[in-house]
This record gives sequence, C-alpha cells and structure tokens, in this order.
Amino acid sequence: MRVQSLCLLFLGSKMALMFEFLSLFLFSILSAIFIGLYTYFTRNFNFWQKLCIPYVKPTPFVGNLKECVLQKVNIGKHLQKIYEQHSDKPYVGIFSFDKPSLLIRDVELVKNILVKDSQNFTDHMMTVNEELEPLIAKGLLLLKGRLWRQVRTSLTPVFTSGKVKMMFYLVDICGKELADYLGKAAAEGKQF
Repeated sequence: MRVQSLCLLFLGSKMALMFEFLSLFLFSILSAIFIGLYTYFTRNFNFWQKLCIPYVKPTPFVGNLKECVLQKVNIGKHLQKIYEQHSDKPYVGIFSFDKPSLLIRDVELVKNILVKDSQNFTDHMMTVNEELEPLIAKGLLLLKGRLWRQVRTSLTPVFTSGKVKMMFYLVDICGKELADYLGKAAAEGKQF
C-alpha cells in the first residue's frame, strides 16, 4: 500500500512537472506570436517622425483607426475630428493600421495633388470587387495604374472650365428640384 502511494505521488509530481512544462511552452509560443505581430504592426510607426512631419500618435495593431475598428464612429467623422484637431497645420500624418497616410488640409496642396500632380497619384487604397459592383469598380477614384491614366485622360477634356460653366444651369435646376422634392416629402412626413 505504501509503495502504491509512493508511485502515485511520483506519477503525480511527474504529471505536474509535465503540465508546468507544457504551460510554459504554450506561454512562450503565444508570447513569441504576440511579439511578432506587435513588431510587424508597429514597424512603420516612426515613418512620419523620420520625415519630420507632424502626425497623430498611433495605437498598436490599428494605427489611428481604433474608434472606427470598435465601430464607435464612422471613418468620415473620425477623419473630420483629426482634421479639426490639427487646424494649425497644412497636413498631418496618420496610420491606417500599419500603413502611413497623409491627411492634407491646405487647399493649394489638394489642388496640386488632384490637378497638377495627379499623374503621380495613380493608385488608391480602396478596392471594390468588380464582379459585385461593376459600375463602382470602374469609377475614377477606384481605378489603378495604367487604366486610371487612360480613363483620366479621356475624362479631362469633359471638365474644362467652359464646359462646366455651360452645365452649371443644369446642376442648378436639378438642385432646386431636389430641394423642392425633399421639402414636400418632409412636409408629408416621409422618411428616407
């Protein structure tokens, strides 16, 4: 009886030792994975600092999109908040997860990027599945590379200042009709 209890005690201590070893091994593996992911997702967080550009301090794993990821606010409102907080600067660096992005406030810089230097800004971050949304996927804001250049080259002559002035009255008429429709619908209690 005494030998059996010693054997059970010996086996119990071996099992406890084995459990401790497995626990330590699992903890080490999980720690290594976490450290690897942390390092990967924070590798670019000094990008704006190296360039001496003012930036919003990012949060590991989500960058500056924590509020959006937690679905507390939509991306538009979040970017507007950052935009308003940095009203004294012409631009501010932000991070979309681990990717650096630049939020530009200065109207002249925006004009240069969208008009004069547009050939240097051909690729956009957003993408749409062309099979699900064929019309949206072919929009100028979602195209990339060579196809973007082709579409922009064909659209540029349509938006000359003379042609836009000629179309203004149509936009004005449509705007008034929309305002009238929305006014009538609101008076009738329709909800959109």
